[in-house]
Amino acid sequence: MRREGHTNIPKLQMVAVPILDLHVGAIGQKGSQLTDFDVVLANEIIAAPASWCPNPALTNCLRVEGTSMSPIIINGDIVAVDSSQTNPKGLNGKIVVASHRENGLSLARFINADGVHLLEAENRDSAPVAVEKDKKWQIVGEVLWWIRKAP
Repeated sequence: MRREGHTNIPKLQMVAVPILDLHVGAIGQKGSQLTDFDVVLANEIIAAPASWCPNPALTNCLRVEGTSMSPIIINGDIVAVDSSQTNPKGLNGKIVVASHRENGLSLARFINADGVHLLEAENRDSAPVAVEKDKKWQIVGEVLWWIRKAP
């Protein structure tokens, strides 16, 4: 965007982030089963600042269903997930999307407490889930940002 008289405004770098036809459930809510985002069609695209997407080729948006991450992320929000970020060492305290063989995609905060890995809801009505004891869990990616439409 250029304004009259302002010639030193840098050109904005944007990336297209697909909104996939998948949903991520909050803890306790079933999510989509598919974790290979490359085979899912996008039904919409969001333009985001390049600085918001360190790995644009591996960043996709998913719709949220459920309330376990409220009040920060609510039912109907769209989360941007960087699927290159799956190493537990760099995810402590971060919001992640994890996959469970039976429950599908789930949204939670990843906690590494003395070597024990937990998925924790923001809403304290949901109990944390130990992921190391249940080998059916796999981290799919880190949530970079989220958006919602105004009511």
